Amino acid sequence: MSESGHDSTTTAGGRDCPNCGRERPESFCAGCGQSDRHYARSLGSVALEFLREMFELDSRLFRTLKLLFFRPGSLTREFSRNRRVSFVSPVRLYIFASFVFFLLLSLFGDFGEVVVTGMTEEDRENAATQLSDAVTRPPTEERLAAFTAALPPEQRRKADDILRRSEEDFGRQVVLSAAEEDFEERNWIARFMVMAAIDIFHDPSVVRRRLLANMPIAMFFVLPVLGLVLAVFHFRRKRFYVEHLVFAIHVQTFTFLIYAVALLLPDSGLGGWVRAGCLLIPYPYFVIALRRYYENGWVLTVAKSVGVYVLYSLVLLPAFVISIVVTG
Repeated sequence: MSESGHDSTTTAGGRDCPNCGRERPESFCAGCGQSDRHYARSLGSVALEFLREMFELDSRLFRTLKLLFFRPGSLTREFSRNRRVSFVSPVRLYIFASFVFFLLLSLFGDFGEVVVTGMTEEDRENAATQLSDAVTRPPTEERLAAFTAALPPEQRRKADDILRRSEEDFGRQVVLSAAEEDFEERNWIARFMVMAAIDIFHDPSVVRRRLLANMPIAMFFVLPVLGLVLAVFHFRRKRFYVEHLVFAIHVQTFTFLIYAVALLLPDSGLGGWVRAGCLLIPYPYFVIALRRYYENGWVLTVAKSVGVYVLYSLVLLPAFVISIVVTG
């Protein structure tokens, strides 16, 4: 072993890699990829190298965000040209952006009961009245008892809590309506939806908790669908599917980041106007990115953007619903 503590040996062509033993004539081993850096040395030199690597990452991140924010579609074009080393990888960038967005959403997102249920107090009262009128023959005590007895213990407890509310309560009317049919006679999808409804009307804040818990995963798994839709709309471009997928990742990453900025802005005054702009900008950004990356005319680009949005929404909206009804 040398005085510096390195256990690699010097050969005629360079040093041997201490990891795999192959000859390593340059900074990186051609066999396993390990660099010639050695960390069994003083803390000061290791700290300096760590700072250098951190600033290298910051440099890549700055270049990546510059293209992502100010030149829509250009970052994906660089990926297609195999110019990757100067930029943060698409998946790593997406994970970073989704983490930041959903973290800020959990901290600053305003999901009051009105937003969660999608109804004002007046709307709920009107809906409860209409539902009560629709239930012309409320279930008998025996049927209601049989319905609740068939529920799992936790849902049974929640249903009993809901049924003890006032007659005008919308959740109570929903449970009474569901009790008109035997729980065990429903198919598994209907039983699942009944239990989810009981959870939500028992505690509307469960929507927010489940959305925050499940939506990041749902969005990640829905991305390949957006890539597939883009591939279908641009099949004449002869691009590989992974290129369409990377485009989808970059667009979704921008959306996460710009929405994260919106969450940090105030609701009123100039901040309110800027916030509204942040919430509206993803669509024009998407159109410009499509135009730059796929190089179609503006009319065709806008037409394709509408088609992509419609088809993607057909998948995204169920993903939101699943994120709410699935326990998280």
